[in-house]
Amino acid sequence: MLLDIDVEVFDGDDHLPVIEVLKQVARGRHDWRPTTADAVRAKSFVTDMDSAKIRLPALALWAEKEAEATADRGGSAAQAPDGKQPVRITSANVAPAADDLSKPAVLVVENQIGDGGFVRAVAAALGDERVVYALKKRWLEFCHCGGTGQMAELAVDKCRAFALIVRVAMLIDSDRSAPGSRSDNDDKVEDARAGGVRHIHMFTWRMVENYVPFRVWEQHFRDKPAKIAKLKELRGWHPQTRGYRHLKTHFVGRRGQMPSPLIPTDIRLSEADFHELGPDVVAELRQVLAMVHRIL
Repeated sequence: MLLDIDVEVFDGDDHLPVIEVLKQVARGRHDWRPTTADAVRAKSFVTDMDSAKIRLPALALWAEKEAEATADRGGSAAQAPDGKQPVRITSANVAPAADDLSKPAVLVVENQIGDGGFVRAVAAALGDERVVYALKKRWLEFCHCGGTGQMAELAVDKCRAFALIVRVAMLIDSDRSAPGSRSDNDDKVEDARAGGVRHIHMFTWRMVENYVPFRVWEQHFRDKPAKIAKLKELRGWHPQTRGYRHLKTHFVGRRGQMPSPLIPTDIRLSEADFHELGPDVVAELRQVLAMVHRIL
């Protein structure tokens, strides 16, 4: 999360939330790009804490480096990423902001193991180190309710855990059987938005399984000739046909069980593996990751 910290917070009566915010910045969890004057004021605050025998070695190191970095760029604040709006932190809101910023961001998915593992694999394959690291540090967590039935309600409920800076997103299957068709999940998206969920991505294709690379299916079904024949058939379809097929029915029938986890933990995917599925797949998956960045 990109922050815009008003240096008046350093003169407040309660130093604990200020320390918490700076601690998150020093860890790289959130980002503040101060001017030289602001960085010097932050350094002075940390020095004052040390004089009061409040030992904050990580903050002291960060403050020293940040003051040097701002001087190197001529005293101006570092340029924010394109389109990224900072969250304003003031003495009036620093306490609830500190609380919100210390909580994990939440991505609501249909299935924590299947969809969560898919997002994890996509981040690694597309080289999104920030999302990979956030998952490792548990700064980002997946949440599910066992299907899409109550996803909207769950996402809205998760929003209520945040007082000021709502860091919740939802990733949902479209369940479309054809391009442009409507499904019950469109209603769930509308319900979630009405309840205050700002960040939602509905897959263009039918469901997350339609975005699983061929190489993954090959590993799942390597000892099952009948399934390999099904995979060969799948490869022969045009992406716009394949993208809307119900792959559970295709591979295992209505009563069968799909492999779990969806993406094996011992497989290392690349961008090329996802690009093989169709020309627009990687671009869409980058949109999903960009949405995740907005809540981190």
